[in-house]
Amino acid sequence: MTSTTDNRYILHPVWDPLLRALHWWMALAMMAQFTSGATLLALGNDMSDTLMGKVDIIHYIGGYAFAAGLVLRILWLFVGPPTARWRDLLPLTPAQRRIWRETLFCYLSGFHRPISAYRGHNAFAGPAYLAFFLIAAAQIALGIRLSLMPDSEAMHSPLMVMHEWGFFLLLAFVIVHVALVMAHEIAGRHGLISAMIHGHKGFTESEHQALHADWDAALSVQADPGNETEGLDDMTSKNGDVTKTRHER
Repeated sequence: MTSTTDNRYILHPVWDPLLRALHWWMALAMMAQFTSGATLLALGNDMSDTLMGKVDIIHYIGGYAFAAGLVLRILWLFVGPPTARWRDLLPLTPAQRRIWRETLFCYLSGFHRPISAYRGHNAFAGPAYLAFFLIAAAQIALGIRLSLMPDSEAMHSPLMVMHEWGFFLLLAFVIVHVALVMAHEIAGRHGLISAMIHGHKGFTESEHQALHADWDAALSVQADPGNETEGLDDMTSKNGDVTKTRHER
């Protein structure tokens, strides 16, 4: 039987507007890259020069658009709000390490174990995001280098093979990412997908109370060297929270 407390949930601000904009900007750019890249891989020399030129243009524009988004996102890892910074991606605090273990056990159980509530990035997925940034940066560098080479030389270059492998690695990441986000959305019911639109995650009151202690502990880890906490006040439970009622069916 669900308690009255757990029928009420709190919408807590998590993702800032720039992070959300960069997420969807990079997602759209990657869709253009995957579509044009898959077309070039599948059809290759079977396309006419005119069609190949148009696909190449889409691939180049999409690549530079993705590169711009990636540069800003990496910069935001260091100057953005707490949930956008690199410390939120790594299991540095005891709470993050606990969530890492609990998420692993949840995955191994086939989602039969409950999903731990977490405020920003899941500590288990965070390192994968950092790996994504590194692979994406390498992929961009390879793409730029290949674009400066003559077509005949680029097609037979070892760099092209590396670029193709990078394509499949990023595609695999996106597939796994989408599948796990949907699984967390269904099992955890914290509104991961909608949070990337309006910026708020939903927690039951009991989850919010349990997480509040973790957020307070994280202040000492994410604070500035001078022990200043300016810009971290959004980690408290009173800033922008909205309480709603969850109707069970």
